[in-house]
Amino acid sequence: MLKSSTFDPSVQIERNVSVPMRDGVKLAADIYRPAADGAYPVLLLRTPYNKEDAQTMNYAHPAWYARHGYVVVVQDVRGRWASEGDFHPYAFEAEDGYDTIEWAASLPGVVPKVGMYGFSYAAAVQWLAAMTRPPHLSAIAPAMIGSDSYQGKAYRNGAFSLALLQSWVLFVAQDTALRQKRPDWASELTDLYAGIHAYYKRLPLNDPPAAVKSLAPYYLEWLAHPTRDDYWKATSLRDHYGSIDVPALHIGGWYDIFIDGTIENFTGIRRSGTAAARDAQYLHIEPWFHMPWSRYVGELDFGPEAANRIDELQLRWFNRWLKGEEPEEPPAKVRYFLMGSNTWQEAESWPVPGAETKSYYLRSLRKANSVSGDGRLSEEAPGEEFPDVYVYHPSIPVPALGGRSGAVPDLTPMGPRNQLPIEVRNDVLVYTSARLERDLTITGEASVELYAATTAEDTDFVAKLVDVYPDGRAINIAEGIIRASFRNGLERQEPVPPGQVLRYVLPLGPTAHVFKKGHAIRLDVTSSLFPTFDRNPNRLINPGEATEADFATATQTVYHDARYPSRLQLPVIPDGKAVKERT
Repeated sequence: MLKSSTFDPSVQIERNVSVPMRDGVKLAADIYRPAADGAYPVLLLRTPYNKEDAQTMNYAHPAWYARHGYVVVVQDVRGRWASEGDFHPYAFEAEDGYDTIEWAASLPGVVPKVGMYGFSYAAAVQWLAAMTRPPHLSAIAPAMIGSDSYQGKAYRNGAFSLALLQSWVLFVAQDTALRQKRPDWASELTDLYAGIHAYYKRLPLNDPPAAVKSLAPYYLEWLAHPTRDDYWKATSLRDHYGSIDVPALHIGGWYDIFIDGTIENFTGIRRSGTAAARDAQYLHIEPWFHMPWSRYVGELDFGPEAANRIDELQLRWFNRWLKGEEPEEPPAKVRYFLMGSNTWQEAESWPVPGAETKSYYLRSLRKANSVSGDGRLSEEAPGEEFPDVYVYHPSIPVPALGGRSGAVPDLTPMGPRNQLPIEVRNDVLVYTSARLERDLTITGEASVELYAATTAEDTDFVAKLVDVYPDGRAINIAEGIIRASFRNGLERQEPVPPGQVLRYVLPLGPTAHVFKKGHAIRLDVTSSLFPTFDRNPNRLINPGEATEADFATATQTVYHDARYPSRLQLPVIPDGKAVKERT
């Protein structure tokens, strides 16, 4: 154990403190203490990404929190960096979290109250620990994390989250290679990481390089479980909301892959958590993607109101629950950033009161193929119209430009981007409204009801909500995908009857956005979003097993007539029902 305070005389640091787990494995932690005498509550960050880094890409350094009167414990989770044991994602985090919380509460010079913070994996471990109800866990602040191990994380409506998971595995496996004294494997992983956009195209997915097979066997497990079975339910929070009895500050981002799960955690615990927990759940949503957190997201600047002030927010949060400092004014249960107007709004619940579902019907006279077609969105329901047809082949997938993925923006498609480079393709159907005569505010869940047929036994349908600017830029707002064989549920696949018109519901996820006067609403429809999701070979096959030899051509027909009224459904805030604004 090394004590130091070289960079900040007001903070004392103990490095590589050994924390014993119930099975004898010892995890390593760094402890940051205020140098001044006294007893202080504990903030705990448990991370697989190196305790010395402490997720400082998004948060202030632990010394900052120590200067504000906390003992901060940053721990490498089991099998990572300086900690003993073998790493298997999430397998030991509930028990290890419980043991670490109770150990931290017993440290000398602490008030026995523990709060946890961290984003992504470091948020998931908060929930897994909270489900075990450690006596001294007093509050948590999980950021950018979902509600389910399967839906919205490893898969979404049956489609495999390719870019997120492959980039994450290559990054995480490098530390494992070094721990196993295999610098050759570490070098191989580095090369794959550098050429990751080529790696995304490598098939079959379940035959990765030897380094990945050996260092990350869990990756193959994910591919071996393409439906939401008991393997996924074991670590799913949504199945255990009733176990949560701790106050939680849920932090999300409109362009984060986990935004729908973040909101579901908030609403689910308010509905099903213990009596103590239900009234102590708060939701805070920024316009950000997974990381880094900034006013600058993708191609947009959301202004000074979107600057990263999460540390100040968390300090107020933990001061309330760990130090008993009640705010002068009770905070709203929901605080969210309204894109387009770039303002903060408040509400007491989600969905926010006052939103009304409004339908925009898909229409075309000749064809909606590409931005050069005549596809349009209309509030008037269609009569007799011909369907739109396009061809999807997995060897030439439609690339994802921005959107909701995870990890790092130069490796995975994230954030708002101009969609015109893909809207010029004939395998993208483009439906655009008339220019708006007044601002249109949407807040809540957007979705698409799509009537479509395919010549394949399985295929994907993708829908994307877009804001068209007066200068022609087409900026993505939200998106959704469904694997046709999962149309009746996530627990099983069913082949698609070729040529039969079926109804698909594509959730586009939650959002809050103002389409400004002079802008237009657009919906893009296609059959791939690569590499955010794997390419559907148009065959009913495990996604891990598909090769180029399995690729089949699918002719897709999208109907929009009186019998099959395909439509975009938006949660519109009517004029005169504006939600409460807070600057």
